[in-house]
Amino acid sequence: MSLRYFGTDGIRGIALQSPLTLEEVTRWGAAWRQVAEGAGVTRLVLGWDPRTSSDALAAAFIQGVGAGFPILSLDMAPTPAVAWTVARLSAEGERTWGLMISASHNPPEDNGLKGFNELGEKLEESQERAIEAAFKSVPVATAVAPAPTHLDLGPYLAHLEGIDLPADFRVVIDCAHGATAEAAPRLFRGAEIHWLGCPADGHRINVGVGSTHLEALAAVVAEQHAHLGIAFDGDGDRCLLVDGTGTPVDGDQMLWLMVQDRIAAGDPPPGVVGTLMTNGGFAQALEAAGIPFVRTAVGDKYLLREMAKRKWDLAAEASGHLIQKRIGPSGDGLAAALAILRALLHRPAERRWDWTFQPWPQVLVNVKARARRAVHDCHSLVAGMAAIEHRWGHGVRQVVRWSGTEPKLRLMVEAREQAWVDQALTELEAAARIDLGLT
Repeated sequence: MSLRYFGTDGIRGIALQSPLTLEEVTRWGAAWRQVAEGAGVTRLVLGWDPRTSSDALAAAFIQGVGAGFPILSLDMAPTPAVAWTVARLSAEGERTWGLMISASHNPPEDNGLKGFNELGEKLEESQERAIEAAFKSVPVATAVAPAPTHLDLGPYLAHLEGIDLPADFRVVIDCAHGATAEAAPRLFRGAEIHWLGCPADGHRINVGVGSTHLEALAAVVAEQHAHLGIAFDGDGDRCLLVDGTGTPVDGDQMLWLMVQDRIAAGDPPPGVVGTLMTNGGFAQALEAAGIPFVRTAVGDKYLLREMAKRKWDLAAEASGHLIQKRIGPSGDGLAAALAILRALLHRPAERRWDWTFQPWPQVLVNVKARARRAVHDCHSLVAGMAAIEHRWGHGVRQVVRWSGTEPKLRLMVEAREQAWVDQALTELEAAARIDLGLT
């Protein structure tokens, strides 16, 4: 049975509209409790980002959970703080789940529900299906639920340790008016830090700032003559960089720096996990360094499963989700930024930026359709992909998949040569349009 409400990152939509009306979120709370109790879970850690809808959705969810099931609230907090706290409390002996109310990098009018299991990792699909099934019929508590017990972010922040930057190292940090706006200043210390996207503001979260709007960060880096810019997204589970010239540095490049820093310290990682969208240049650089590499489907839950299977501790998505299992159970923008700063400062000033790999040209095209059609039933497209593979072999990589939330067919082509990318995409898009009846 396929999932109706859960996507790659929980339940997401326009706040206060279905499936996130207050009445529905109350039912989600009741459903979450029912499934959690069935799994032997006895309490829940709750957090949210500063969106204007978050407080009301949190209150509705707590009402649905009802009495007799303790809720420990971090209040406004980065998503990784919820995941880390869940894992820590569960390790102490009482099985705990987590719930984050956030729509991550989406605009202010959106919101969502992200669930975490006792390991601090995203819920398994079987658990999501069970929650959806319970949502249809679960009775909702009518009595007023007890107020949650409030937790402090202090233990999570202390675990990350923070960093004191040198006086001659200028950095711009963009908190996207989101959940890191209060936490980040407690971790990043230095006389030459310029803050952007602060304070936390639910009306402005991710609006023109943050990891999906690096142009704002690049402009301030240039204005401040900074050495580096760091941008978080609204809930703080990802970060991206711009260098001193304003050039974006994606998650693949960031993880490559972490790998090199560990190799230099005599602690090479046993392997690295990426996704279907990970750049071929990164895979090539890892191979040259003797570091094994594997790909998964897009989504941090798939990265985590592969990491657990192989007992590896590093993974990344180009979008800025970096997972360091030695530090925390999930993607953590704050932890990633700290690791990057430490790695950069380990290098001589004149060699701070000579570590990047040469990325393969990669282009993504979205074809909007009237309705979905299984890729294997798109015969022109399948034939086109086969012809491209026959022509260029491993010199071209193709990824064709439907968006998880919209009727958009995503066509990604990556190759050693830009001309190959352009030609392959032209052929694939034409074939897709024939199959989808768009010509």
